[in-house]
Order: sequence, then structure tokens, then C-alpha cells
Amino acid sequence: MSRALEDYEALKLKGKNLQLLSSVSMLLEWDQETHIPTEGIEFRTEQIELIASLIHKESTSDEYKNALEKLIDIESGNIKSDALDDRKKASLKELRKDFIKETKLPNSFVKKLSKATSKGVNAWQSAKHENNFDAFLPHLKEIVSLHQEKAEYLGYEDHPYDALLNLYEPGMTSKKLDVLFNELKPFLKDLTKKLSKKKEKTAFLSANYPLEEQQKFNRFILEKIGVELNRSRLDFSTHPFCTGFNPKDVRFTTFTNATSFYNSIFAVLHEGGHALYELGLPYEDLGTPLAQACSLGVHESQSRWWECFIGQSRPFWEFLFPHLKEAFPKQLEGIDLKTFYEAINHVEPSLIRVYADEVTYILHIILRYEIEKAFIEGSIDVSDLPRIWNEKMEDLLGITPSSNAEGCLQDIHWAFGLIGYFPTYALGNLYAGQLYQTFKLKHKNFEEIIASGDLSFILEFLRDRIHRFGREFSALELIENATGSSLSSKPYIDYLTSKYL
Repeated sequence: MSRALEDYEALKLKGKNLQLLSSVSMLLEWDQETHIPTEGIEFRTEQIELIASLIHKESTSDEYKNALEKLIDIESGNIKSDALDDRKKASLKELRKDFIKETKLPNSFVKKLSKATSKGVNAWQSAKHENNFDAFLPHLKEIVSLHQEKAEYLGYEDHPYDALLNLYEPGMTSKKLDVLFNELKPFLKDLTKKLSKKKEKTAFLSANYPLEEQQKFNRFILEKIGVELNRSRLDFSTHPFCTGFNPKDVRFTTFTNATSFYNSIFAVLHEGGHALYELGLPYEDLGTPLAQACSLGVHESQSRWWECFIGQSRPFWEFLFPHLKEAFPKQLEGIDLKTFYEAINHVEPSLIRVYADEVTYILHIILRYEIEKAFIEGSIDVSDLPRIWNEKMEDLLGITPSSNAEGCLQDIHWAFGLIGYFPTYALGNLYAGQLYQTFKLKHKNFEEIIASGDLSFILEFLRDRIHRFGREFSALELIENATGSSLSSKPYIDYLTSKYL
């Protein structure tokens, strides 16, 4: 083994130790969302704060810096050895970016932000339950203020929001988003108006579906799409999420409601898509960016792929609907496939983002993007959020929330400090639309295969085009490599037009 390879393996070991610490923090957060008793929140806040501080100290230490500098010049980004293959070189370039980003944030700031968001999550949960925005307001003000400060630490060229956006979608800017969203907004608003006039038979979706039977069916779906249950775990939480500790331990959640089983099904498909991505990352590269998801937008493309492009397709339910009727014979008595398919694809403006149909979904994201961008630039006051939220809901979707719980308090993201995150949900749809276009060209008879119940070829396509690369390429490079085209809103617009018009 060459000296460069030895140095790389030593750096990889340090990276694995950092990932071990990070996985401990993620486990604490997962437990906080699923199992922790209410009185344990305060001590949990201190635990998470401590781990965040340790991770930051280790990842910015002189020891770590020296190990990294043996292989790459941190100032210029030049690789110091030709003995490494292209994947390892790409890994080093990503590690350099991570190091530069981390060293821009003082450890005291990292601890302060971690504490603020941990308390913010607890406050948000109570505020949402009690429909009390004022109880969450001081926490949100602090979190927004800290993120304005964070943007200044990280630095930016055109807009402070870009510094935060790049944490989740490297290479993306608010200028690029504005172009994409300005193309999508009028199309989606017009399509929503056309389709929401249609009346579908949907009452049967609100029948009583026993929770235990729902979970059995959900697990059946997960097995069919390829989620290995011996490497993953499904639980319940207020807000569904997925956490990958490593490619052999992935946790994800759903929520259940006896009178809205279909929401649970699509939440499971959504989080199952996230889980499949985490499970498909190369375990042998653990401790390096090559075993990490490319970006949050790419991650979201995998969840929306399974939830919408596959999960809400007719071929998928040609196979699955007989199994569903067998599981719930009374609730679906007299309901045929056509009625069911039209019901689950019914388009109508709704208040809650996670329940939104695929036509109106991105409008919910544009609303959040415009608000949080304005937060960071300081053009709106945080205390005005309920009013501004309702005005934008009326403009984009033609409806107004009757309470803050179903309006500006519905999402946990800002409480978590995930400012800059929401656009990745929209980008995920665009990435998935472009992948779907390529998938159809590669598999001309894909509908027949899906209808037969064979879904393995779908996962093989995603493993080959997306999962196996980790962070070897940027999101825009990865999508262009996978599809042969640069990012565009057109494939997604074409997909919706073909399906609904």
C-alpha cells in the first residue's frame, strides 16, 4: 500500500469516529421524536448540545486538519498524490469543503444553536398542540437570528440565504431557485384551478381502517419496494422522518390515523424511499463522503419517486389493489381500481403540506421558501409570520388556515433550525421528474412489469444511477450524469401534464 493510501485510510478512520459521534446524536434525536418521556427533554437537550460540541471540536482539530493536509492542500484544493483513484480524490475535495465550513463556525456558536433548536423543538410541539404561536415565537426569533448570524459566518456572494441553502443543496442558489419557481408557479396555480373543479368519490378513504392492519399492510409495501427490515426499523412520530445511522441501521417513522389510512401508506412510501437511499450507500466507504447522501434534494427525489411517481401510478395499484381489498374488505366493498386510483390522485388545495397532492405540493414549498428567504434578509418580522403565511396561502392555493396549528405551526423544520432546507423538497420533485423521464426511456414496458408485482428493476435503476455514488458528484452533476440533461423544470411539468390533462 502506498503512503497516500495509508494516509487516506488513517483519515477515513478519523471520519468514521466522527460518524460514530454523529450517529449517537442522531440516535438521541430519533429517541426524542419517538420514545422519550416529556420530562426527559431538558436533560436530552444537554446531551445533544454536548455531542454537537464534541463533533465540532474533533472535526476542526489540528490533528484532523493535519491528517487532511497530508492528502490535499486546504487553501488551494490541490490533491497531493496521483496514487488515489478519482473517487478518493472526490472524497477528499468534499472533506476539504466540510472542514472549511466547520472551521467558519465557532464552537460556542455551534453549542448555542444546538441548545436553541433542541428547546425550540419541544416548544414547537407544545405550541402546535395548543395552537399557541406566541409560545413558539421567542424560540423562532432566536433561531432565525442565529441563522442570520450563521450565514455571516459561512459567507456568501449574492444573498445571505445562499449560505444556508448550500448546507443542504451545495451549488444551488436563490437566483437559480427563483428561475425554476417562476416557471413552476403559474403552471401549478393554473393546473390546480383546472383539476380542483373535478369531483372524485373519496369518502371511502375516510372509513375506519384498524391501525394494526394498516401497519401489516405498510410492512408488506416496504418489503415489495425492497426495504430490508433486518437493516431498518419503522416507528411512529408526530412528523414522519428518516434517519440513517449507517447503511446497516436506518430508522424511519410514520403516523397512523384510523380514518386516513392512505396518508399512512404514502408516508411509508415516502420515508421508505429515503430509507432505500440510505441502505444503498456503500458501507465499505463508511467514514467518508462516499457513504453519505449527495444532497437533501437528491434524497427527496428518492422519497417522492416512491411516493408519487411509482406509488400513485396506476400500474403500482393494479398489482397492489387486490392485496389492499383483501386486507380491508369491508372498507373497500364495491370500490374498483378506477375509483381508488382517481381518489388517491384527487387534486384539491389543502392546508397541510404533508397531505398535499403532487400538483399543489410545490406551491406549499414556494410559500415556505419565500418566507424563510425574507426572514434571513430581514425584510419581514418573525412576529408577522401568521399574517404573511395566510396571505401567501390565499395567493398560491386560494385557501386560508383557520388556525396557526394548521398554518404556520404545521412544520417542525424551523424549530429544528433547518432554514434553507425547504427548497430541497421542490428540487426533489424536479430531480425525480428528470429521472422518471430517463427511466421510461430505458424500460419501455415498465408499466407491465410493475403491474406484475416485480419492483426490483426499479430499485436496481436507482442503485445504479444514484445510490452508489454517495457524494462523489454534486447534485447537479449527478442528475446530469444519470439523465444526460442539465436540471430543468420541463420533465416535471411534462409528467404532470401527461398524467392529469
